[in-house]
Amino acid sequence: MEFEGIVIRLTPFRDHDAMVTVLSSDKIRSFLARGALKYESKSGPSVNIYTKSRFQLMRGKEGYALRNGEILDSFQNIKTNIDCLAVEDFLGELTNKLIQSDDAPEIYPFLEKSLTLLDKGFSPFTVALIYFAKVLMVSGYSLNVDSCQICGKKDQIVALSYKDGGFICRDCFSPLKHAKWDVNKLKMIRYIFKVDVDNFNKVDFPKEDCLVLINELSKFIDDIAQLNLKSIELLKKI
Repeated sequence: MEFEGIVIRLTPFRDHDAMVTVLSSDKIRSFLARGALKYESKSGPSVNIYTKSRFQLMRGKEGYALRNGEILDSFQNIKTNIDCLAVEDFLGELTNKLIQSDDAPEIYPFLEKSLTLLDKGFSPFTVALIYFAKVLMVSGYSLNVDSCQICGKKDQIVALSYKDGGFICRDCFSPLKHAKWDVNKLKMIRYIFKVDVDNFNKVDFPKEDCLVLINELSKFIDDIAQLNLKSIELLKKI
């Protein structure tokens, strides 16, 4: 078996072996990489976390094992920037905790684009925020940013309610239940859920604005799925 993908998890297994989990364009695959943790391992670099590689697997008694690995992109520049490293860790946690194998075709292009943009120096917090929105969409936790969640009206939107699951219009707004959002914040959250992979880097949002929405979305996913994202804390500190 031969395929390309991005390593999203590397787990030590016996001596110098490792279990490798790879997100590819069609599914999530796991396999054994014998000797991959040895310093002199030829295949070791290809299974480094968040590396894009081409893998050749062979099937044995214990399942699939790595025959050969070839690095396609190590995204090496990410390793030299603390902000990018923190975001890379955040992307990995989102992917591992929320993405299922069936989701791979939808999310793979966004993970690849995210790592590529980080490697090229594009705004790391914008990358983190957009990828967060895409993971929520793919995993079934999207927000309605097209119309009022209550009445379906598409104009006079004045708020977004995480509890209700989307936009709220002026007629449905309740001061007891909702808090008004400014226009820029409403445009920002609509953009992150609607943008496609080809236009991922058309807008560079301020770091502070990104962190506000990342924090709100993390509370949203914790409330509805009891999912605590540990890497959020590092993002807040840098």
